[in-house]
Amino acid sequence: MKIITIYLVFAYILSGYSSFAQDTLVAKDGTVLAGEIKEMDRGTVSMETSYSDDDFTITWLEVKQIVSSRSFRFTLDDGRRLYGTISKDTVANKLVIIDDKKGAVTIEPDQLVYLKQVDGGSVLDVINLSADFGYSLAKANNLSTFNGSLKADYIVNRWGVKGFYNVVRNKQDDADNTNRQEIEITGEMFFAHDFYAKTSGNWFINNAQNIKLRSSYSASIGKYFIHTNRIYLNTDIGIAYTIEDYIPDSITTRKSVEGKFSIEYNMFDIGDLSLFSKIDLFPSISEPGRLRTVFNFTTKYDLPRDFYIKGSIDYQYDTKPVEGIAPDDYVYTFGFGWEL
Repeated sequence: MKIITIYLVFAYILSGYSSFAQDTLVAKDGTVLAGEIKEMDRGTVSMETSYSDDDFTITWLEVKQIVSSRSFRFTLDDGRRLYGTISKDTVANKLVIIDDKKGAVTIEPDQLVYLKQVDGGSVLDVINLSADFGYSLAKANNLSTFNGSLKADYIVNRWGVKGFYNVVRNKQDDADNTNRQEIEITGEMFFAHDFYAKTSGNWFINNAQNIKLRSSYSASIGKYFIHTNRIYLNTDIGIAYTIEDYIPDSITTRKSVEGKFSIEYNMFDIGDLSLFSKIDLFPSISEPGRLRTVFNFTTKYDLPRDFYIKGSIDYQYDTKPVEGIAPDDYVYTFGFGWEL
């Protein structure tokens, strides 16, 4: 114990006076890790070290001591978002966050939901980015299929921007090509008690349903009802305005004012596996009796070196489609990806 204490004091002194300062984590079993704390997400801390090609990971609740002078972005289970430095009081088993504006904030270890280093202040310190792709080729009818997705978010203290792009293309002899693409960009504002407000723009193309372009713009307010190291559960309600152009151009452009209700469920404390599901309901206000439904289920398995494999199902249904067009559409994708 004395050796560990001396080591921690020495590490702390170095962190204040050297540009090559290292962070230090001490586990409950006495294991000492020295390097650079990158992130704590989904109950696991990742640390980059100079003596390993892969980042070390340790269960968050197994961390006994923290020594670091770096700045981090924090999210607490009650919705508070803080910026500053962190240390741990081993006697009281409390975390002490020195927020840049609020000063010292003392919390229980399990109240911290998310931590990310922002010490450098650059975009790469804050942004989360992931990309995955899949491809298949069959001799029958020269069938080839390509699918891909790109996701990114940039979240700071009180606001954030996130977006995604999904594409599925299918080509084969003696059949029409399939082209399904979707882009969404969302801006969010965060408030006390885990409330939030957001605005979104969504653009959707699907020639299987003769949708040349569906543009939907929405604004909503929401709340996290569960926000822990294991589960996120949140809902939001708002209003949307949707414009739909079809193939052929002779079909009249459709414009609709809609309500919007969404619910998301994200579970990730199951080893390297994570599950995400979301359903969006758009009951039309200007077209009584019409309801659009969008459902997504995604499962992801983490691999070494920030790679992963992912499978997803996306299903859309419209109770009042344009005459001659199928009311529903679904796509299943499987891909291999990497995240920053």
